[in-house]
Amino acid sequence: MVVRLGRGVRRSLGLVALGSLVVAACGNDDGGSSSVTQAPVTQAPSTEAPSGGSDSTSAPSTEAPVEYENVTLQMASFLSPNTSQGRAITWWMSELESRTGGAVEVETFWEASLLGAQEIRDGVRDGRVQLGNMTYAYTPGDFPLTSMVEVPFLGGSVGAQAEALNQMYANNEAFRSEWENQGIKVMSFVGIPSALTGSKEPVTSVDWFEGKTVRGSGFYVKALEAVGGVPAAIPVTDVYEAMQRGTIDAYGGLIIDVIAPTGLHEVGPYIHDAGMGHYANSTFVMSLDAWNDLSPQLQALIEELNAQFVTELVKADASATETACNQILDEGGEVSIFAPEETARWAEALGDAPLNDWIAKAESAGVADGAAMYAEFQGYYEAADTVGPLAGAPSPMETCVQIQTERG
Repeated sequence: MVVRLGRGVRRSLGLVALGSLVVAACGNDDGGSSSVTQAPVTQAPSTEAPSGGSDSTSAPSTEAPVEYENVTLQMASFLSPNTSQGRAITWWMSELESRTGGAVEVETFWEASLLGAQEIRDGVRDGRVQLGNMTYAYTPGDFPLTSMVEVPFLGGSVGAQAEALNQMYANNEAFRSEWENQGIKVMSFVGIPSALTGSKEPVTSVDWFEGKTVRGSGFYVKALEAVGGVPAAIPVTDVYEAMQRGTIDAYGGLIIDVIAPTGLHEVGPYIHDAGMGHYANSTFVMSLDAWNDLSPQLQALIEELNAQFVTELVKADASATETACNQILDEGGEVSIFAPEETARWAEALGDAPLNDWIAKAESAGVADGAAMYAEFQGYYEAADTVGPLAGAPSPMETCVQIQTERG
């Protein structure tokens, strides 16, 4: 895989990672038939008894190796490959190259080296690249249904959020059409951890926010206002200095593996999770035209990788969380999670306004019953969070609190 990386200091890399929160397949065009590469087929030994005769040795498989067309794909991301999202996408690309025996090659353009965060959606659908890691948040008007992830207090599982969105894409035609009508085929949605807040002193209650000026964006602004906070629309690049000067009392709406590399724990070392849950998501996508040009065999292999993506994302997120958490704790930071009753107080103060706002948006976009669509999404989320391989996985902050406890 060809890797093209930008350079930057620790803090700038973290700011690149934050961008994810607020991409025509090159076949042969020589007039002849496409060249193909045979990928080895691994067959598990048979556990069945011989069907007859005296020979107890199974005959060797005569199954022909799968042949894949030679394809070069370009992938654009505004993230660093060292983020949890970057690591999961790297796994996907490496597996694609390996399982096709090198027939498929992926050329990578990380850290906005080819397309900026706001360009990736259009770059994918118009064929400048075939793969991309994008976020709907840069063009929210084009993704009213996907913005259901902004309804707070659903949960904090990265895997459950990604799996629930993948299920919506697979099973809900209106949701899927929101993407495919724009020329985009979703490989997998990418879950985003819970929104956190960092301050200069410990915060254990919603009462603390009364009259406090807090950097925020998106739904976090309304959440702050509901408990008497004063939102400040400050770019992340300016938060460090604003905390130093005391023009804000806290920063909010960030995640732990962004806080650490940007150094915000140095100026707001008390980091807490109020239990508000997710506030955005990213999406790993392919050009629908490029997808349609692939052979059925290659499409089937890619779908296998897509089905494994969320598990790899959860692994990558756990690793990134551990690294970020240890950095924060090593440099004097502390982490905490609100008691359930405090989270409940905040949810009660905010009420149903975020959900009702999304339902109205969905129905304006043509959905007959927005409440039913959200209930479908919520059902997928709760199922992923309670049964199956993703059930019971700790949230990033739960992991960090456990690390803090073990360190004493």
